[in-house]
Amino acid sequence: MIMNLLKLKDTPAALRGNDVNDIRSFSSPREFIWLILLPLSSLVFSLGFACATPLAAFGALAAVALSRRDGLILCGAVWLVNQVVGYTLLQYSWNINSVSWGLALGGTTILATLSSRWMYRRSKTRYLFGLIAAFIAAFTVFQVSLYLVELFVLGGLQDSTADIVIRVLAINAAAFVGLLALHWLAVAVGFISAAAETHPRHPSPSRRAVV
Repeated sequence: MIMNLLKLKDTPAALRGNDVNDIRSFSSPREFIWLILLPLSSLVFSLGFACATPLAAFGALAAVALSRRDGLILCGAVWLVNQVVGYTLLQYSWNINSVSWGLALGGTTILATLSSRWMYRRSKTRYLFGLIAAFIAAFTVFQVSLYLVELFVLGGLQDSTADIVIRVLAINAAAFVGLLALHWLAVAVGFISAAAETHPRHPSPSRRAVV
């Protein structure tokens, strides 16, 4: 099933985007339930990885599989779940540095999502490479933004060592693959629709006016 979905011509519209202006927003009850379940699934990551929750992976998923509105809602909800878990169950410290770090995570997640969406919508490569480009864009923008916040705002780079970045990259890459598989499965079994395409970015040759 996954191999078939990796083929552009067989890929659900919910996971295409290179040739469309946008994906329609969720509207049915089951789709709204799915939009709630995705942030709840981040509980596993928040409890298991704490500060290494794969926010960039959720941003990349939002970029390739959801409308702009739903994608931003998803990323905001995932960030909120992560912060609630952190300050309640994981007992984060209530201080300026901790709160600033939390706000930075939220801002960079949104920025990474929008950057990934921009990259994916303008990618001219084959579908699979478009997914890879979207993930790379999300992760790169996420990490660079956090690096700049650490450097100029928080005054330290102890959380941006090579070992930590490699670990975070591995977690996000695995999470992105897993989230895509879950989304494909939800589409395949009919739990959510394949999100009908809207107007093409460029008219097809057959629809162009003949002068």
